[in-house]
Amino acid sequence: MHWSLVIYHFLSKIFVWLIYPLTIGILLISSSFIFYKNKNFKLFKSFFIIGLLIIYLPSITPIQRILFKSIHINSYPISQENQIDAIVVLGGEPSRSISGIRLYNQNIASYILMTGGSGNIFEENQKESERMTDFLIEFGVNKNNVLSENKSRNTRENAVFSKKIMDEYEIKSIVLVTSNIHMKRSIKVFEKLNYKVFPYNSQIFRIPKKNSEFDPFIFFPNVENLFISSQIIYEYFALLLYKIFGWI
Repeated sequence: MHWSLVIYHFLSKIFVWLIYPLTIGILLISSSFIFYKNKNFKLFKSFFIIGLLIIYLPSITPIQRILFKSIHINSYPISQENQIDAIVVLGGEPSRSISGIRLYNQNIASYILMTGGSGNIFEENQKESERMTDFLIEFGVNKNNVLSENKSRNTRENAVFSKKIMDEYEIKSIVLVTSNIHMKRSIKVFEKLNYKVFPYNSQIFRIPKKNSEFDPFIFFPNVENLFISSQIIYEYFALLLYKIFGWI
């Protein structure tokens, strides 16, 4: 395995916890009490307030909305006229498989490629693509039209290992199915390998709608907002690493 893949796998699965707002906030708040115990009240207040803000700001709707808009890519209006060779579904949430089935039933492409091994550091037995393939066949997709890649552990490997299969079937243009937050990085990875990519969001994450009237509750912290904001922060972290390693 190339050294860059080893480093990325470590950073993305272990070190990444240190960039999440909740982790940083808890560490700062916990550290503040050390200063309090030592009667350094100035540093106590600084660490405590900054820690609270780091948790609070990504938890409110206005900040989540800004972060979401910065990374969101709309689905392409796909039709049979686009001459697409295959539907590529990245491993993850069940909605991605459902979206793949929907596109297949619209006769968008002849092949549907399920890609994803196990992103788990300690367990390699469960293969996402194999579960997704079984799901597709159960819901009526012709098994002869289903391709499967089950070795990849991250988005980069999704593309690289899928390329071997797609080259065999002379696939050049694809509909890429993943969540809207994950789409930006995914497109860049596949385009780096010279594929024509049409994005199709599986719509796991949503952007909060603006109300015509002022709603004070948008400034109340929300667990869903914090989760989505954390995922977006992770994506920017991953985009930076991918750029450093030359993967995008």
